[in-house]
Order: sequence, then C-alpha cells, then structure tokens
Amino acid sequence: MRPEFELKELLLERGLKLSTAESCTGGLVAGRIVNVPGSSEYFMGGIIAYDNSVKMKLLNVKAETLLKYGAVSKETAREMVLGVKKLLGTDCGISTTGIAGPTGGTPEKPVGLTYIGMSVGDRVEVFDFIFKDDDPDEVNRRNNRRRKAAKKAIKLLVSMLKGEL
Repeated sequence: MRPEFELKELLLERGLKLSTAESCTGGLVAGRIVNVPGSSEYFMGGIIAYDNSVKMKLLNVKAETLLKYGAVSKETAREMVLGVKKLLGTDCGISTTGIAGPTGGTPEKPVGLTYIGMSVGDRVEVFDFIFKDDDPDEVNRRNNRRRKAAKKAIKLLVSMLKGEL
C-alpha cells in the first residue's frame, strides 16, 4: 500500500487532522497527501515557507534560530512543524527543510541534506537524511531528492502513528 493511503487510514481511524510546512519540498508532501481521494477529511492544508521571512511570519520560526542554526537545521524543522500545527489547529504535522541542490551545499551541510520534522500530539521528532541521486541531469537530481524527501516524510509519519518510532 502506498504510504499516503496508509496515512489516510491511520488518521481517519484516530480522528486526527494533519498540516504541513514545507521548504525544500515546495509542496510535494501536500501534493502526495491530496492525491488520495477523501484527503479533505483529515488534511487541513500546508504552508510553503521557502523564504525565511515566511518561516518567521507564518510559522513563528525565531530569527535567532535561523541566525544561530540556519534555515536547514533540526531546530528550524522543529519550529516549523510546531508552527504549522498551531497555525492550522491540527493534531499532526510534517515539516521539511533542506538543500535540494545542485548548489548551496557546504562540507557541514551537503547537497541532499534534509531535516524532516514530525509531530503527533505533544510529541515532536526531527530526522535528518542525505538524499543522493546520480541522474546525469542536475535538475532531475534536484527534483529526485525533493521527491524522495516527500515520500520519506509520509512514511515517517505513518511509522510514528503506528508506534514504530
């Protein structure tokens, strides 16, 4: 079963609502969720917070967090997921922030680094991954990393809801 269909079953049987806050994935997580018929029963919406000003204004990411840790950080992903849950009044949230590439990476934060924040109720977890891709076209590599991150985000929330994380 596709993870977004399993997510639907879990959210509906528990009566939970979901929201998303996306940076590097640019709406791909929300897109996967709304591809499922009936998603309006549990998905309230999402914020694409690509620019730091949007992260701060809409998601209440602190300027200090962005200055100290950067937009691509565990701390920012945590504040993003908490912010979107509060903004949209949901039980569950997903956030993504990362470096899709082909540029923007550093030795400390390489291209492909992505932080995925999850929250169910009061629990918050942030996971980090480095999504690699060897497609010869740099735009394809970028978008493949973004798609991998979106799919992983949904799988992580499914695992969290099932008590596997």
